[in-house]
Amino acid sequence: MNPIPACSLTRFTESTIRDEVLGSYMKTDARVPTLLVALLLLPGCLSGIVDEIDEVVIWEMSPDGEWPQLSLGERTRTTPTLDTYSDCAVLLNDLKDALWEQTLVEIDQNAYWNWASPNIWRMGGGMVDDVAMEMDGGMPEASADASNSGGTAPSSSGGEDRSGTYSETNNQESGVDEADFLKFDGHYFYMINNNHLIIIGVPEHGNVTLVADMELEGQPLQMMKDGESLVIISSINSWNIPSNDPLRSIMQTDDGNWRSSNLVKYTVIDITNRSDPNVGREIFIEGSHETARMVNGTVRSVSHMWSYIPGIETYPSLPDDYWSVEDWEPRMDLWNTSVENLVEENLAVLNTLTLADFAPQMHQRNADGTISSYSSGSGDCSEFSGSADGVGRGFTSIMTVDLLSPEFTSEVDHIASSWVEVYASGDMMILAEPANDWWWFWRNNDYEDATNIHAFDISVEGETSYIGSGRVTGTVQDQFSMSEYNGDIRVASTSDSWGRWWLTEDGEWEVIEPQNHITILESDSAGNLDEVSHLGGIAEGERIWSARFVGDMAYLVTFRNMDPLWTIDLSDPENPTILGELEVPGVSTYIHPLSNGDLLTIGMPGGEDGLGLDWSMTQLSLFNLSDLTNPTLADTQQLTPAYLDDDCTSIRYCGWSWSYSEATYEHKAFTYWEAAGLLAVPLSTHRYVYDYIEIDGRTYSYSGYEYVSKLMLIDVDIENRTLSLHGEIDHSSFYNDGNGVSGWWGGDSNVRRSVFMGDYVYAFSSAGVSATSYADMNTTAMLELPGYEASEPYYYDDVVMSEEVDGESDGEDSSSSEGSPPKEDG
Repeated sequence: MNPIPACSLTRFTESTIRDEVLGSYMKTDARVPTLLVALLLLPGCLSGIVDEIDEVVIWEMSPDGEWPQLSLGERTRTTPTLDTYSDCAVLLNDLKDALWEQTLVEIDQNAYWNWASPNIWRMGGGMVDDVAMEMDGGMPEASADASNSGGTAPSSSGGEDRSGTYSETNNQESGVDEADFLKFDGHYFYMINNNHLIIIGVPEHGNVTLVADMELEGQPLQMMKDGESLVIISSINSWNIPSNDPLRSIMQTDDGNWRSSNLVKYTVIDITNRSDPNVGREIFIEGSHETARMVNGTVRSVSHMWSYIPGIETYPSLPDDYWSVEDWEPRMDLWNTSVENLVEENLAVLNTLTLADFAPQMHQRNADGTISSYSSGSGDCSEFSGSADGVGRGFTSIMTVDLLSPEFTSEVDHIASSWVEVYASGDMMILAEPANDWWWFWRNNDYEDATNIHAFDISVEGETSYIGSGRVTGTVQDQFSMSEYNGDIRVASTSDSWGRWWLTEDGEWEVIEPQNHITILESDSAGNLDEVSHLGGIAEGERIWSARFVGDMAYLVTFRNMDPLWTIDLSDPENPTILGELEVPGVSTYIHPLSNGDLLTIGMPGGEDGLGLDWSMTQLSLFNLSDLTNPTLADTQQLTPAYLDDDCTSIRYCGWSWSYSEATYEHKAFTYWEAAGLLAVPLSTHRYVYDYIEIDGRTYSYSGYEYVSKLMLIDVDIENRTLSLHGEIDHSSFYNDGNGVSGWWGGDSNVRRSVFMGDYVYAFSSAGVSATSYADMNTTAMLELPGYEASEPYYYDDVVMSEEVDGESDGEDSSSSEGSPPKEDG
């Protein structure tokens, strides 16, 4: 593979700036040897640069001659198709070229902000900020079984067959299990709780027992389960590795820098004996975990590593007297000389780099606790690939683990790319990455934002094979903006979501309005994903907040001040057609299809006069799609976990934080159980508390936070198309003491997941799990969980009688000391 390098060494020199000072801004000739410029624009240019550093003089002025800037060379787009490397030396050269180009751009940006920005602000310029909030987290993709069909108990779990009686992870596609911190097999819950793996038994419906508690290394994030095995995916951070841990030596360089600040750890655990789980293989790969999918026993986990290169700097080291120099011309000379030195120093570092400095390394813990490092490939770098546009500075790694093989065989593929969004059907995994990193657009305005789409065949157990790549206009929000259906790849995207004000003409500060698109791609025999059709210009001025593909249909929710729902017919892939549009207040951040064809969504209601958003509430909406050309809003249900009391007559103005539901951005927190016609979503809030308490005639003041942590149950009547509150399950007592407060604020108090089984719903938060009969809302079991550390509120011993609360001191010492109140007798 030979990606096209765009590497042109560029430098400032003192003589280039002296002709004019910044007050009048010069237009000077670029005295650059033509031969050298041509040489530096050729592929593989870095090998010829280092030796010529003292002679090379390459510089240019800004278009108006107002400030010095680096000559960055031409940056173009070619094809997103991934080519596999067969020579490690070629890969290393491409990585060096990409690093050098980005380094030059960042140096040039610092020069711009140093010289141009003072002039811009003096002329009265300003920026328009019209960027809407990006929603983090996924919205579930339609599956063939949108109602959550229930799972099958493993033969080893014992007891009665509970197949079909319980809800599973709210997966995007049927048959594609997504990693989460909670899994259930009908008889046992497997839960990651901080750094603990907890196994909870369900001996009979409505009861729970603690079966096992295992401490795990690092920060466990998610897991996959198949049969008698778990794969735990954890994050190992450099800041919390013990000094004697052998992992430290592989993450930290000899000079004390961190080669990688993060490792992804895969731990295979044998759970044949649920009360005594055993750790098997432990594998580490450099990077950060993104997501994982399991199809037919094969786990494919995606991680990303950004290559940190010590010694590469982008801001020059300025002399001590630099900022005291008042005249522009000598100050600019100092700046230019400093940049020259910086370029030379960076090139010296670049010349010493090896492939190990860039590529993610893999390690394995041995039985004796030692760490072995090994190559993930055959030695010719054939496990690495990248697009011809340039390889960038990061790697996306796909770890493929076959849980069904006795040896737990694994393979890894590294793709030179930016951070990706991941989608998977039963046959295909799709990665969506920005066509170019943010820095690539600096002084390179001839290109729109675009996204590369890479497709992989995952239909064969234990294998991940590349299919091809294509490109779509705009950016892809999340996994639910992608779909594979009958071999076609459908993508929803938003262009100009940045609001690129700098592209407007005549110096006017004007935001370019975003637009939304649907693009359909199909693969050809040459490794390309060709565009079959494109539907653009959807909801100009708005952005996609949620998307859902269901069979031949696509549903989009866009938003700026109101929430339009779009119904789009994809039955003819060559001619996608907008069928209907409905504009309603508020916004939906997650779309869930119902078995009757309607849509159930969660989001936020509209603000005052129906415009904007009311972040103090969570809103559920039920859309009637019996006529796709005329969608209607059948019903809404607004929810808040806050409550009114004597000190709180208005929820919005008595100290409660905005209501919070993880289900608004994480689809796995949204549990719809069609068998009972119920939806479960978590809701939480908190408020600061300061009050007095009298014990044994002494008054104590205390402060902390009052938590409200609930799971809300909503009746979803699909026949009559209505929503109504069914009841609530309160976990607040897990987090508040007898006075209703906790000592600190944190996000660990929320109910996060729920599971239906039989006539019961199980609610999970960090401190505990509860089982509740949803028929009468009677809680039949509550179990405190290991792994949660409560924080006690602060009690201040005021050493006063209660009369002082009313402002009348009895003359006793009123000095305060922090402590705990005495226990009451009896």
